[in-house]
Amino acid sequence: MAKDIEYQINGNNYTVSIEGSPVLQFGEDEVLSKADSDITFGQAWYDEGFTEVDLLNEEEFTDLKKGLINSIEEIIKKELSIVPENFNLENYHHFVKDNASHYKIVSKTRDLFEEDFKFPITQLISRLGDKLGFNLTDVDPATKKKLHIIVRINRPQSNDYNPPHKDIYEGVDNDSIIPQFVNFWIPIAGVTNKSSLPLAPKSHKVNEKLISRTFDGGMMEGNKYRVRMIKSWGGDNSFIRSNVQSGQVLIFSSHLIHGLAINNEEDKTRVALEFRLFKDNA
Repeated sequence: MAKDIEYQINGNNYTVSIEGSPVLQFGEDEVLSKADSDITFGQAWYDEGFTEVDLLNEEEFTDLKKGLINSIEEIIKKELSIVPENFNLENYHHFVKDNASHYKIVSKTRDLFEEDFKFPITQLISRLGDKLGFNLTDVDPATKKKLHIIVRINRPQSNDYNPPHKDIYEGVDNDSIIPQFVNFWIPIAGVTNKSSLPLAPKSHKVNEKLISRTFDGGMMEGNKYRVRMIKSWGGDNSFIRSNVQSGQVLIFSSHLIHGLAINNEEDKTRVALEFRLFKDNA
């Protein structure tokens, strides 16, 4: 297997190392996204697989960002025993300067709840449900557990990103089930056309027999991942970066290929909130 593979993001070529990765294979002759397996099926934007819509007014966005600044600053103080003077999210990398320190921080920011933000995150659930036309819940119907909110922190010119993947694959491969959730991604800081989340439009509708991927995690740039790494889909390997703006939310199908969120900013950390919500059938 080749040690390097190529992708395109907004027309720019990127070569990444996959040395040590599990074998790449094609899937079965089936399309996994359909009416009974993808809760975004039937949305006006379903054909593309994603949409960007207004969510927060200026005051709400400011409050949410302030809450995150305070939360992450406290985590840095506790985990690294430093006082980050004049800290803001975009200059995070000025204080968290190496991978070991960064991993200490993100091990905490991957598992946050509403009280960590000092912002009523759960109040947004009904608002997001209104965007989709049905009720949503943050409780996984399979496990009955409340899902965490993930703060994605991506330092400039780093490999703080996941490989290209679909969020459903772990359930499909391990348990032969297709989880019924939808993805939400809220930009908080440093999100630009050089750092925003890359998406592969319409990739949720590609037949699995045309998707080259791993079936047991992945390796990219020396990092090991649980997500299944995707090399190509229908012969394509190109992404566009979401144009989601401050105060908006990116909504996308859990079947959509996304990832490889390389931060090409020179001196700006990118921070975003990411979470999944299930259709509430109660």
